[in-house]
Amino acid sequence: MPRSGTSLTEQILARHDQIYGAGELLDIGDHAERLGKLLGPVPGFPASLKKITSALLDDTARAYLNHLQELSADARYVIDKMPQNFAHLGLINLLFPDAKIIHCMRDPRDTCLSIYFQHFNEAHTYASKLEDIAAYYLVYHRIMKHWKTVLDIPMLEVRYEKLVTQQEETSRKLIDFVDLDWDDRCLNFHKADRFVATSSYDQVTEKIYTRSMARWKNYEQHIGPLLEKLRPIL
Repeated sequence: MPRSGTSLTEQILARHDQIYGAGELLDIGDHAERLGKLLGPVPGFPASLKKITSALLDDTARAYLNHLQELSADARYVIDKMPQNFAHLGLINLLFPDAKIIHCMRDPRDTCLSIYFQHFNEAHTYASKLEDIAAYYLVYHRIMKHWKTVLDIPMLEVRYEKLVTQQEETSRKLIDFVDLDWDDRCLNFHKADRFVATSSYDQVTEKIYTRSMARWKNYEQHIGPLLEKLRPIL
């Protein structure tokens, strides 16, 4: 989800000399839309992926990799941190079974409230009402539970709360997950000179802090509908 620690996680990883942080790429969503049109309206995407050919998968994978090559020709890993990629993990598994998926997680109440405060653009049609944000979160939660039961692709869950309270331990787990040697610069992510095109820019350019944990409690008396809708997963 947006506001779940994706920018902080990317910033930590991108400090490694073999990792390039590409930010939120539109490619996977664009390819999914294109494949939906190519494979026909019946039975509709993603069910129509059952009809996909190896050649079409190869062409799609090659187009995506060509873009990554343009972004960074020498990095071992390129990070695509688009949160909405969670909806397309089935397609990603078909295209890149050796990819690494890092699932950023944060207290649902803090995630949803932070989304509400951001005034996202029209691409986030769910983001202007607390009830709608909670409904979107529940859909995301259900989809991720599904992916965990049906996909073989490697996936690491990283909790924001652990990242900010156990920075080195969690950062080392991230680097271990991508099979790289530890790089001390990952602890000094805030010193990176890379541009971060995200609403989290201020947070990822200063040292780790914990003041965003349990922030929802400051607004508890005002967010009853949000809390009620999220109750089944809390």
